[in-house]
Amino acid sequence: MVIKQKKDKKLMVQHRIKTTLIFGVLILLSPITIQAAYAEPPVESNHCLAYAYTVSEEHYFLLKSNASGFGTNISVEHNCESINVFIDGNFSVSSGNNSFMFYLEPGIHNLTIQTPNQNISIYNFQVYPNRLEWAFDFEQWQLRNYDFNEYVELSAALAKANWASILSITIVFILVTYVHWNLINSYVDRNFCEEVTK
Repeated sequence: MVIKQKKDKKLMVQHRIKTTLIFGVLILLSPITIQAAYAEPPVESNHCLAYAYTVSEEHYFLLKSNASGFGTNISVEHNCESINVFIDGNFSVSSGNNSFMFYLEPGIHNLTIQTPNQNISIYNFQVYPNRLEWAFDFEQWQLRNYDFNEYVELSAALAKANWASILSITIVFILVTYVHWNLINSYVDRNFCEEVTK
């Protein structure tokens, strides 16, 4: 009996080793059997890409229809052979380089970027002056020591804020007292009866 149990244990251990070895080999061979995906190389097209933007400080504004941007210097990036820009229907710039920049007056403009393959039309683009110019004007104004008249003096604003808080506390107190008074009266009227004697 003991010999049979030892023989069964030995067979079980051998069986476990065999199954572990088979699973290990299958796991190691599985990457070899998985087929790699095959794809065609990308088709190169003769289309070119062109876009325009304005820059103000660290901010970039992409030109698109019915939009606005800060900065009067318009930058155009492209990978076309040549490109023409029309502003409000009038020819403005032509270039063969990869990028160029031109000045655009502040206001609302219609632009057309003409490439060999397509025309990009931008309608109602509003150009605002560069923010840096506004900052410069503000600094100049500060250096001239203009008097700055406050619309409301700080002390008057603080006094109004204090009065507003006092009045709001008073109104809330009156409303809460009135509501509680009515609740107490209705409870007393419903639950207690008065005896009238002559």
